[in-house]
Amino acid sequence: MTFRFRGARILEWRRVQADAARVAFVRATESLREAAARVAEADDRIEHAARDYRAAMARPSQIGLIVGYRNWIEKQREHAAACRRQHEEKRVVADQAAGVLRTAMRRVKVMERLRDRAWHRHLDAERQQEMKELDALATQHFARRKREQGADREC
Repeated sequence: MTFRFRGARILEWRRVQADAARVAFVRATESLREAAARVAEADDRIEHAARDYRAAMARPSQIGLIVGYRNWIEKQREHAAACRRQHEEKRVVADQAAGVLRTAMRRVKVMERLRDRAWHRHLDAERQQEMKELDALATQHFARRKREQGADREC
């Protein structure tokens, strides 16, 4: 008697879904990491602009240069804020992808547990069938011996 799990197609489908969720999660995580790198780079540019501004303020300079530095710093801050917003959006997407992956993996595990239970039931049924066959064989042997012993006594 061969084992055949009725939910094999569903299990395979769940595994395909889990693989797709894993790919989406990896992509979202990579995108999040890139966004974090852009935020760090934007913060570095703000710091660099602030250092240049302080250096310009320490020496005698034109008012236009100082205003230019202020405008440059403000643009760097706006860029950094945009990078932070994008990073937050990517974080939300990555969190959602992680949730989808957890759900998909849980569904695969459920199907695998069902398959394992069915396998164990199959093994138990096979063992019971073997025991019944062994009992029947033992009964036949016993009956044959009794018959042979009875035939020997009649002679």
